[in-house]
Amino acid sequence: MRPGTLLLGVTLCASTVRAAEVRFTLTVDYPILGRALRDALEADRAGDAVLWGTRAGCRSLVLRDIGTEPGEGRVRFVARGTARLGFAFLGFCFAPVSWNGYLESLATPEVRRDWQLRFRDLDSHLYDAERRRTVVASRLWELVKGRLEERLEAFRFDLAPPIDEAAALIRASAPLEHAEPVLAALRTLRPHGVAAEADGVKVQVAVDLPPPPPAIPVPEAPLTPEELQRWQATLESWDAFLVFVVKDLGLSGQDPAVRNELLDLLLTSRYELLAALAGEPQPGVDPVRQLFLHAWDRLHDVVRRAALRGGLEGRALRYATFLAAGDALAAVDAAGPSLGLEISADGLRRLARVLEPEFAGDPLAYSEEPDPALRELFEFHEPNAAPALESEPAAPPSASWWAGPRPAHAADLPSAGTLAALIRRLDRWVPDDHELSEYRDAVDRLLDHVAADARQRNTLDARVADTFPHLVKAVAWQESCWRQFVRQSGKVTYLLSSSGDIGLMQVNRRVWRGFFDVRRLQWDIAYNGGVGAEILAQLLMRYGLKEADERLGNAARATYAAYNGGPSAYRRYRLAPDRRSTSCSAPSAGAARSRLSSRPHRRARRRSAASARAAGAPRRRSPRATSPSPRGRVPASCSRPW
Repeated sequence: MRPGTLLLGVTLCASTVRAAEVRFTLTVDYPILGRALRDALEADRAGDAVLWGTRAGCRSLVLRDIGTEPGEGRVRFVARGTARLGFAFLGFCFAPVSWNGYLESLATPEVRRDWQLRFRDLDSHLYDAERRRTVVASRLWELVKGRLEERLEAFRFDLAPPIDEAAALIRASAPLEHAEPVLAALRTLRPHGVAAEADGVKVQVAVDLPPPPPAIPVPEAPLTPEELQRWQATLESWDAFLVFVVKDLGLSGQDPAVRNELLDLLLTSRYELLAALAGEPQPGVDPVRQLFLHAWDRLHDVVRRAALRGGLEGRALRYATFLAAGDALAAVDAAGPSLGLEISADGLRRLARVLEPEFAGDPLAYSEEPDPALRELFEFHEPNAAPALESEPAAPPSASWWAGPRPAHAADLPSAGTLAALIRRLDRWVPDDHELSEYRDAVDRLLDHVAADARQRNTLDARVADTFPHLVKAVAWQESCWRQFVRQSGKVTYLLSSSGDIGLMQVNRRVWRGFFDVRRLQWDIAYNGGVGAEILAQLLMRYGLKEADERLGNAARATYAAYNGGPSAYRRYRLAPDRRSTSCSAPSAGAARSRLSSRPHRRARRRSAASARAAGAPRRRSPRATSPSPRGRVPASCSRPW
């Protein structure tokens, strides 16, 4: 047991005991009880508590290593201790009786209506330094037992703060028309029982919910444009809340496993957010509720694991209250949908401030500006800046576009001056038919550069280092057919899919909000390619390599599946492929036959397929086939042949 590992968790365990009564379980972990007991005994920084006398005096009782643990259906208080009992005279201690060993006291927990966790029916024992039951002088035993049990019986653990915060959050989530029944229900909150179990002291909390009114279907009018804007803003407030919590928890400790779980949770939630935004809003339906309920169980588990690993030292009580409030809301909402609770922005804001009461800004502030703290937390890198152009653009590179898999060695990469000229040439370039070969060569060289850059920044596993450049090229081909810009209404603009995927690498602006600069993703092809390569490198290390043991090519397949559908989809490549194909082709069959009859286009298609096979990427499918259900992105389909 780590003395600094603290957590008060609320385990969602709602059950309808009778028509109106709902119960959920409040779990007080043993480590936090130990910390609270040390505070109550006024232990010093070393954890030593003087219960009687003075530390070096002739009469003293000093405890250290104070903690709590389960024991025979009760709570066991444990400590090491020393005691001394003698007569002090002229600076000397005469006829001292001493003890040095361990003590324990079994106690029965109880909670009354004042929400104070108490302990009664104490049964104490002393052990020697070898943990053997020992017998000491009666006077010394009376001293140790009496002082210890007196303090334990006076010890209280206050459950009111998490209960009060839970009630406040539920009140804040009640629409005006449901306020009275919600307030009436909250007035019935009460403890229903307590038990000491292996994973904590579990307090049953009961609340009486009003019976649901008869359902009368009422036709709902379609949402107005203003209501649609508010609907989208509500979803964005959820994402802002989750980012706030993820950053707060991630920065509270240095455990890489916890941070990986938080990144997985954040990205998965954002893919669910995309699915919600892609759907039709329904009048009277809270858009955040399902996102909250989906994410809450995982967030609860991450917080609990972080605490058990010692990651919340000194802040556990804040997270205790945070989890208590969220879990109570989830339990009441699940058992009493007729109350019409909504996960409102005000409710989320209140919940966020439980973690950071002194936070001066708005925890739900939504911005597309880069967030260096978020990027640093998860060890993502900003792509290197493009070099300045020092000379006129070089002559176009040879048309011998790479004919199959080859690693991008440093000698093959463009120099700084050549790269600057290359980026300048690609800026807002929508190639005409006679420029396709030159355009392909330019993008090929750019992708070589961004792949090498990302590979170096992330120190990729040697097993996949040579495959990585091919993966970057294959994904860029799969996502955009190597396009950053298109013409619309006679004007050049950046490529944008219906789900918000931008440019060459189809980087989604919502999924990667805060990690990267959205405007540069739109108008800077080198930055867009660099961001896509960075994301692929991160996903390859975090998810792709999990699949590499069975077959190395699976690492690339899993990486692309996660790139397209989020962390939860990284094994989606194992599904049977959809043979329908909408690869980079012309909008009409006649035009396709005409354009694809030329040798350069046939050669380009063969080479792009070779790159995809080398990277292990799946064959290109229709947007519907490559998007996960219900979540996932819809890459921009190709509207012209290459």
